[in-house]
Amino acid sequence: MKIQYVVTATALAAVTSAKPHHLHQRAYSQNSVKRNIVYAPAATETQIVYWLDDHAISEDEVREGIANGTLMWGSGNVLSSTTDPHVALPTSPPTDKHGGQAADVAEDHPEEPVEDYPEEPVDNHPAEPIDNPQPKPEGPTTEEPPNGVTTPDPPTVQQPDAPSNPWVDLVDKNGHCAECDKVFPNGEIACTEFPHGYGALPIDHEGLGGWSGIQDPQYVGSDGFDDIMTVVKGSCSDGTCCKPGRYCSYGCPNPYLKASFPSTQGRHGQTVGGLHCNKDGYLEMADGKIADTLCVPGSKKMSVKVQSNLSQTVSFCRTDYPGTESMTFPVTVGPGQTGFLANPDQQTYFFWQGKRTSAQYYVNKQGVPEDEACTWGTEMGGKGNWAPAVFGTSFDDGPVQQGFSSLKQNELCKQERLGYDITFVGDGVVSACRYKSATNQWCEGDQCWEDPDRGCTVGHTLIILNMKLILCPRPLSRTETLPWYFRKDSDTQCHFVYRPRLLAIISSSTHSRECHIFL
Repeated sequence: MKIQYVVTATALAAVTSAKPHHLHQRAYSQNSVKRNIVYAPAATETQIVYWLDDHAISEDEVREGIANGTLMWGSGNVLSSTTDPHVALPTSPPTDKHGGQAADVAEDHPEEPVEDYPEEPVDNHPAEPIDNPQPKPEGPTTEEPPNGVTTPDPPTVQQPDAPSNPWVDLVDKNGHCAECDKVFPNGEIACTEFPHGYGALPIDHEGLGGWSGIQDPQYVGSDGFDDIMTVVKGSCSDGTCCKPGRYCSYGCPNPYLKASFPSTQGRHGQTVGGLHCNKDGYLEMADGKIADTLCVPGSKKMSVKVQSNLSQTVSFCRTDYPGTESMTFPVTVGPGQTGFLANPDQQTYFFWQGKRTSAQYYVNKQGVPEDEACTWGTEMGGKGNWAPAVFGTSFDDGPVQQGFSSLKQNELCKQERLGYDITFVGDGVVSACRYKSATNQWCEGDQCWEDPDRGCTVGHTLIILNMKLILCPRPLSRTETLPWYFRKDSDTQCHFVYRPRLLAIISSSTHSRECHIFL
């Protein structure tokens, strides 16, 4: 039996944060063991191409034309040099990992000195040490043409495999991602290439070549990883920071979850996730993988959606977990839109120190741009990891067979307010959780309180068909000066009232109990 769960938000201030994935303190060994890393750069070949109108011409023709005056360098670089895109930026998996794409002889590049940078906090834990940004490799040198002919700079080569908007059309209306069903080809894609075409979604705003995070455990022992370096945001937009020995993490389209992470984790509670860059410089699934695909669907017994009735966009930002635990995976919904949220099965997804885990989302205020909402934010800036609320969800697919979703004030910023209400609706919802922005109260069923540390939790039984988290504008009182107000009579019926007459009725369907506004 399939369970679907929709969360609805209405209008004013702080939203509750979900229960965290786990509770732990991060500690780091001062006696870390550093491993030597050999980096195998991809081979490149430079070719000079002379282009006249719509076809290529030979070097001899160029020389002759310039000599006799029939050819000249015009505006817009009529004749130009370029790097062969099929050689310099390979996009298809290589057939021979020891030739073509990878150099026959690996060059030893000494590691740059490591310096500790304070990383933005996650759940009040100490920051992880992170490494210095790696310098971008110099591009291939373009030959100078003969007879003093000056050539223009080569154009930037685009990856044809990368879609222009990778977040669009991957998931259908039923929450299925066909691309996510493709088995990942271990050892065939260079670490410098983001693995397009297998469901993974590039996170461009992190400046890591599409990766959501890159981690490099410096200590690897029988007791786990430690001294885990995390590459700084914005260090390598070309993806060259994904090097041998590192774990390069990626996002999956909601409601899907990352399937690749190592079986070994941090010995002090840190988590590591993503694809492993092997010693040959190729991507492979980590040894703790739970599937042969990069992404796996969330619970089939309970689906969770967010529906917005707000006037501006709102971003729910899922943490990269296991991994850097940065809030980089966005679900952004505009006015009247509905989006899926990933909801893991507790018994079959990632276990932290033997304990079951959930998906966690940072809930931002409306109108915050996605690239500012789903990344580390400025302290007390009201967005990113400082967003007003946190939402957590999972389904216990063991003997309990019940879903759990919770909403709570972000403990990092208890004074922040969302500015809209949130309501959970759906058949089978037990003790519906709500946040009332007008009074800054959290509610379960008929009970409400003002304690931001308590938040609220909703349970979902097996008979749930559809659950939504609904976001709506805050209720306005009759005494306010605006010529209209929004009245919520119950969880299943709302009114948009224009003085002195009723403009429209907001009602809900019998089965899903979703609150819809028709204006």
